Amino acid sequence: MIILGCQQSSEFKLLSGESKSIKDYHGQWLLINFWAEWCPPCIKEIPELNALSQDGLQVLAVSYDKLSNHQLEQLIEKYKINYPVIATSPMPYLPIERPSGLPANYLFTPEGEMIGPLLGKQDRQSIKELIEKIESSQLK
Repeated sequence: MIILGCQQSSEFKLLSGESKSIKDYHGQWLLINFWAEWCPPCIKEIPELNALSQDGLQVLAVSYDKLSNHQLEQLIEKYKINYPVIATSPMPYLPIERPSGLPANYLFTPEGEMIGPLLGKQDRQSIKELIEKIESSQLK
């Protein structure tokens, strides 16, 4: 599935204030992580996602709950989230549906193809293996 913007706008803001679009990540691997504080596996994923972002994977977090930007900033500090978090105000428009369960991750290839949702706790190894599998299948 190729990403096509069908919402009012395909832009969103990061908590840093920077405006972004999924298209800004074309040419790179991108993982969008839906999470919530009340979800223990989501919290256990955070160190794994921090490691993946240090490895060069673009990671974005999306709060499943309708928290204020201030509440999100507090959670980022509390759980030591080192990758960008999408602001809740203004309401973000993403070209993906809200997942039915958590944790949920959507992986985008450098060409913009979406894989997911990947439901359940992911770790650094499972994501790297998925990327390697996709890359090796593209070489054939």
